[in-house]
Amino acid sequence: MMPETPATPETLADVGEKALLLRELAVLLAERRRAAVLAMTIPRDTPSAMRDEILSRIRRFIRQDDLICVLDPACLVIVLRDVSDKLGAIGAAQRLCERSSLLEVLGERRGVGEAAFGIVMLPSDMAEAANVLLRAQQAARYALRTRARWVCWSDGPEDLDRGLLMREDSFAAEVASGLKRGEFELYYQPQLEIGSGRLRGFEALVRWHRRGVLVQPADFIPQIESSGLSDMLDNWVLRTACEQLAAWSRQGVHCAQVAVNLSAAQLHGELPATVGRLLRETGVDPRRLEIELTESVEIAHPDEAVEITRQLNEMGVGFSLDDFGSGYSNFLRLRSAQFGAVKLDRCFVSGVLYNDYDREMLRTVIQFCRSVGMETIAEGVETPEQLEALREMGCDAWQGFLCAAPMPVEAATEFLRTGWERANASS
Repeated sequence: MMPETPATPETLADVGEKALLLRELAVLLAERRRAAVLAMTIPRDTPSAMRDEILSRIRRFIRQDDLICVLDPACLVIVLRDVSDKLGAIGAAQRLCERSSLLEVLGERRGVGEAAFGIVMLPSDMAEAANVLLRAQQAARYALRTRARWVCWSDGPEDLDRGLLMREDSFAAEVASGLKRGEFELYYQPQLEIGSGRLRGFEALVRWHRRGVLVQPADFIPQIESSGLSDMLDNWVLRTACEQLAAWSRQGVHCAQVAVNLSAAQLHGELPATVGRLLRETGVDPRRLEIELTESVEIAHPDEAVEITRQLNEMGVGFSLDDFGSGYSNFLRLRSAQFGAVKLDRCFVSGVLYNDYDREMLRTVIQFCRSVGMETIAEGVETPEQLEALREMGCDAWQGFLCAAPMPVEAATEFLRTGWERANASS
């Protein structure tokens, strides 16, 4: 078999794309539009077929009005419109790197040292489109020299924003190494049916033993999302939950289902294939997996979200909307995807006994969900009185410290064998 020919220095198609890129950048500069210009380095001797594969993968995860072109054999340029700040640009760069499996395509040995992003934010004080591209390339080469994944260039002549670089890149490296070293762990909290008292399943909640200290999700999830690392962590959570379901089956321990939390940023075209592959690899029945959509960010493409949840529903995977009533979780959101259940936020459950607003909010949501065939699950139930109030309203299921706190897998296994019956009797 003949080896592939390395990329040629420049093709006519590349020249045409560069001319288009320069024209579009000139318009963005003149109109002072918001955008992120990403220069991505790749090894200069990358074969043409591999470079084309990278371009094809990246195109699947950018919008039609965004731009991508080959600037030279060692650099691709991507222009993402309507990106407002550096953290958004860094997150976009990280997601493109992960979703396009860039390091996988290049090979781990080469990818770690030879793939990096240089970022220039628009609007900029630079007047020429060519200067914007030059600055992005310089930032990318600086990232390459310092073995960083990205560098943002500000308007100052020598400002490489090294503080932001070191903070974000070191955090990304810490998350990646933490996943490899087994520092992340899933805890499991039981969910019980209110009517029958039966165990509905578990919600899987991620914990991080960061430098030997157990860290709660609220202390690291927001930074993971802003750094564009949600895909990395969410894929680990999905795989770990499926593997645990399979392990319980081998042990003869029955668990009806496990619900995992995914960010709205995960609702992209690759999710059904990823979930399907994990279910096949682990041999888990799709009906035993539920995805809880967490709402720290808005759904970027509602039409695509409807299609993705439809595909997952057809597999048998359930979908629920987490923390209803807070953040982006609201009645309009229920129309954006095919949800089978709604999680009632603990902030309303905590006030159900003494706050008229919280009580009527819960009653309204429960009645609405019943009318359209959605299940309701109350979070943060801590007292028998709260549980009784929810029962009277017609809520379907609940979880909270009244039953059990989130627990590591060993305790969850014991709970499945004996504990849930005791918890049901006490409630």
